[in-house]
Formats: sequence, structure tokens, C-alpha cells
Amino acid sequence: MQYSSTKLKSGVDLTLIRDRKFKTNTVSVTFLTGNDRAAASGSALLTGVLSRSCSAYPSLQLLNRALDDLYDAQLTTDTVRRGLSHAATFSVCSLDNRYSPDGTDISGGALSVLENVIFSPSVTDSGFSPEVFEGEREQLKDAINAAKNSRSSYAVKKCMCDLMRREPDFSPRLGFVEDADALTPEGLYGFYKKMLKNAPVRITAVLSDGADRVTEFAQKAAERLGDRPDGFITGTEYTAPPKRLRRVTETSPVRQDVICVGCDLDCSSDDGREAQRALFNEILFQNPTSRLFTNVRERLSLCYFISAAPMTDLKKYIIYAGIDGRNAKKAETEIIRQLTLLRSGVSEEELRICKLALKNDLLSITDSPSRLLSWYLSRSLHGVKPISIQDYISVLEPLTSDDVAEAACAVTPDTVYLMKGGAQDEI
Repeated sequence: MQYSSTKLKSGVDLTLIRDRKFKTNTVSVTFLTGNDRAAASGSALLTGVLSRSCSAYPSLQLLNRALDDLYDAQLTTDTVRRGLSHAATFSVCSLDNRYSPDGTDISGGALSVLENVIFSPSVTDSGFSPEVFEGEREQLKDAINAAKNSRSSYAVKKCMCDLMRREPDFSPRLGFVEDADALTPEGLYGFYKKMLKNAPVRITAVLSDGADRVTEFAQKAAERLGDRPDGFITGTEYTAPPKRLRRVTETSPVRQDVICVGCDLDCSSDDGREAQRALFNEILFQNPTSRLFTNVRERLSLCYFISAAPMTDLKKYIIYAGIDGRNAKKAETEIIRQLTLLRSGVSEEELRICKLALKNDLLSITDSPSRLLSWYLSRSLHGVKPISIQDYISVLEPLTSDDVAEAACAVTPDTVYLMKGGAQDEI
């Protein structure tokens, strides 16, 4: 595997990861759109509208036909939240030209589709098509509201918003319904033009072959975009938790309750302790023999499921579980107890087993172009020096029980959030 990174313009970077074992080429263009609430819904809506507003493919049917002609190339758009910042990503994945049965330039055609979708939208004098805009806005609002159908995800989202109470500009990945309602076709077009003019850009590719062609595409895009600020993800400052746990309870008509123990996380993306935190996560909740699963669910039968959502970019950590409301206090006590016990370290056998499991998961990243792309893109967006999977594993191997204890000490409970359903007892 070969890795290279090039600055094409101020604020426009190109990262290439090449491995001949892959049969596909995946290329993404990511715009860092902003760190205010408007950037969340604006990014989420824009990615949908652009995929349906391309002047070269005026309808979704014509766009899909063009992709089908390229042996089922896949165009995807997405918006992500990292820290307080939001980013819009446009990606295309296509079969490498080595496997073209009739000589079709699959890679070149896929890059052409990607270029047209980003730079050549179909617009009126004032903005995007109202019909396309309204259709995509309704889909976005449906997606935001649909989060309520997954109780665990919705509870984590609500707990996260409460933990971010000191950050007025914080917004979830898709934003809020009221922000989507405030957008207009003209306003979104203005957001798009501002993005092209000012947003830092990361072009990332995981390739089987064709690095020269992708470099040419990236250089052409960079000339079109011009210089812009060399921006990175906007993080948050660590805030010490209150002396007493805050408690938030909300009711819901669904039977199963969800409890979240929201914690403050004392860390930074460039502190060199990423592998240390990953091993701690493996021991606490990711491994089949994890502390939370073994004790809270299996030994004490206090929950139906239990997991955690580490958010290094926000300096937050949420442990969540589906419970019978009558067990809420017991579940809370045991979750915090298991977290506290890890501050004293772990046995050598537990350390060995979890290192092996984490190592296997890390190695599986190298078999997935999409996960590999995400691995390098995330570091680029944070302005952190890239590290290969193998180098990461070499940092992981010598970690000790004391390192796990240190990672556990950085996680401090702040808020207990209970989404309460049909059970009668209070937390």
C-alpha cells in the first residue's frame, strides 16, 4: 500500500492511497462547510439537491443511467459532523479500467460524473429548482424525525445535545427541523456559492490504479476552486463536569426505557493517546467479553443491550443501555462502578485478548476502500499527522494496564439522561 499527500492550493489538499489488491477506485471531495447551526442543515440539504440538480443529468433517471453505463458506478453524498464543524462529501466508486470488458474508460467517466455533480448544478436565475428543493427538504425533515424511531440513537442524540449545553452553535449531523424549514432555494444556492468560494477542501482517493488520472482531476478542481483558508475541524474545550451528577428525565410512549450516562472526556485529537483510548473502548464495551456486557447485561441482567458512543471530537463519552425503568438506578450504579474499576487497570489476560480483537478489527480496515478512505480523511480534517494501520498497531502493542487506567481516568460522568417509557418508578 502506498500513501501520498499533496497541497494543490491553499486550503485544497489531495490524498492518494494506492493498493493493487482492490478492483475499484473510490474518489471523494469533501468541503468543510462551517461550524454554526446553519451549516448542518445547509450541508445535509445541499448534498441531496446537487445529486438531483446536475445540468448534465437533469433528472435522477438520467444520472442513474449514466452510472449504469459505467458498469454500475456508485455516486454517494453525505454530510458529517466532526467536532463543531460540518462537512459535505461527494464520492464516486467505480470499477478500475483494468477490468473493463469492452475498453470503456470507466474511471474517467466516473470522475466526469463527480465533476458535473459538484460544479455544474442546474439552477434558475435565483437559485435551485423549487421542486427539487422542496422534495429534498421533506426527505431531510423525514430523516431528522425518523431518529425518534430508534430509541437508543435518539436517546444518545438527546443526551449529547444536553452535554453540549455550553455550546450554543452545536448541531447534530442533520441539523434541526426548524433550521431546514428556514432554508429557501435562493438561500441554499447562496450557501453553495459560499462553499465553493471559501470552504477548505480535501480530495481523497483509494485506488487500484489510475493515480495520474485522479491527480489530473484534482488539479483541475483546485484551479477551479482557487486558494482558500487552510481550515480544520473546530473542536471544543474540555469542561470539567459538575461536582454532582446532573439528571434529566424525559417521557416517551414506548415501553422500553433507555438510560445514558453522559461523560466529559479529557482528550484532544493530537495528544498521541488515540490507541490508548481505542484499547480502553475495546475493554469497556466493544469486545464480546467487555466489562459492560459481561457485568451489566449478563451477570446482573440489568439491561437488554448496552454500548457506548465515544466522541473524541466533542470531548464527550456516552454509555447507553436499554432497560426496564425499575432497574434504572441499579443500571446507573453498575455502569459507573465498571468505569471506576477500570481506573485500577486490567489483568494481563484481559489485555491480551482485547489487543488481539482490536488488532483484527484494525487490519480489516485495509480490506475496505471506504473504511480506509474514512481513516485518512478523518485525520486530514483534524489536521493530525496521518498514521498507517500498521504504525497504529505498533503503537497499540506495547500498551499496558496502566495505559488503560489512564484512559479510564479521562472519562468523568456529567449527566444521567433517562428516556422513560412505560415503567412507573422514577430514576
